[in-house]
Amino acid sequence: MLLERTEELEIAAYLNALTRLERADEAGASHARRQLTRLQKLIRLRAMELYWTVSRFLRQSEAFLFPGYVERRNRVPAWKKIDQPTLAPEAALAARPRLLLDMTSTLRSGKNTGIQRVVREIARNGWLIGAGLPVAIHNGRLFTYYSHPDIPEIVEIEQGDIFLMLDASWNHTEEYLPILDRVKAKGGKNIVCLYDILPLIHPAAFPPALTQRFVGWLSQIVLKSDGVVADSRAAAESLRDYLSANNLTKPGVPLGWWRLGADFSGAASGDVSERAQEIVKGRPYFLGVGTVEPRKGYPVALDALEKLWDAGVDASYVVVGGKGWGMRQFERRLKHHPEFGKRLFWLDRASDADLAFLYRNARALALASVAEGFGLPIVEAANYGAPVIATDIAVFREVAGDSARYFDLLDSDSLAERMREALAEKPAAPVVAPTSWRESATQLLGIARDGGFQTRLD
Repeated sequence: MLLERTEELEIAAYLNALTRLERADEAGASHARRQLTRLQKLIRLRAMELYWTVSRFLRQSEAFLFPGYVERRNRVPAWKKIDQPTLAPEAALAARPRLLLDMTSTLRSGKNTGIQRVVREIARNGWLIGAGLPVAIHNGRLFTYYSHPDIPEIVEIEQGDIFLMLDASWNHTEEYLPILDRVKAKGGKNIVCLYDILPLIHPAAFPPALTQRFVGWLSQIVLKSDGVVADSRAAAESLRDYLSANNLTKPGVPLGWWRLGADFSGAASGDVSERAQEIVKGRPYFLGVGTVEPRKGYPVALDALEKLWDAGVDASYVVVGGKGWGMRQFERRLKHHPEFGKRLFWLDRASDADLAFLYRNARALALASVAEGFGLPIVEAANYGAPVIATDIAVFREVAGDSARYFDLLDSDSLAERMREALAEKPAAPVVAPTSWRESATQLLGIARDGGFQTRLD
């Protein structure tokens, strides 16, 4: 317990230090930005006045000239059905109670990384095995995500339906509440998926607005749900610990966890970029995967590489992940580093084909995260045969066991030593129990449908 508390303080100090750097940087540029903002507001105001005048005229004209088109447009959302899979078995679509798989946030964001990648894979496989019907919220109603000739696009909630909030429901809490009420009114169940509660545990690592969304989501959705399923035992226990520490616990709520898969559809399809090929053809490299944000520990990993470079070690560091938040100082350090483009690379728009190629040829995946809900790059690395060096935190131990190489939290010297070992003799990939996304979907949807939760909140 004392060790865990010490680690929590170290993480908090690290994240607060990053936040102070960002705020100092913000203060230095604030005057120029204020001047620019005034000008932008004036231009935006005039542009919006013109936009609303023109759009109001067009809407009125459209409603008068094309009433049938306007009615159809307002009835069915104009989203593109992407990643369309083979039709699900007819018999499964008629099964009752139905399991409605929410994909609202993923659909709206259009992203295919992190949680969105998980949501797409679970929903696609749930549909293919006939275990669930993927849906999304639009204008207060549920619509099917995939097309099927026997399913209306609008999904009316039926008696006993199970609504599984598979997606990032904290982004649209207010839109979910009427849906949850209708499910309960029909005698159904609302079950929420938990990926992590890190914005509540480590608020310094996240934008304040996101932390506030999590506060509302926790009270209005999580604690009022009929069950919670986490993507790891560590994430489930973090929820239990947080609720207990803050006197928020709701005894009796079913709590469980399931295993994520690793065989991503389409990961090996498409052409590998020339840039990724050039990196692989060069010197040995360590791979960092994930959005560039404070909790990922990228500064620690770069510190470790600099120690190797100073010692004459010839290796590269490749960051694969989009731009996040709270890391402007690090982003500048990265882009203005003398090794940038030589032994230091940032692929912020890498394709799945690039990532798979980089995994296969990496000396090791180097995960320096200070906190995670699961650690999906570990199972991805194992799937592609890449060794793993990771921070010694509970969730990484849960996922990789003793087959990964671990380094001390926030300790760049410890990480550099693990990297030296990997360069001296390339270690084996971690032994992670192989789980396909079909198996993952079967496990999760089985818990949701049959109530096979491992425990309950105290």
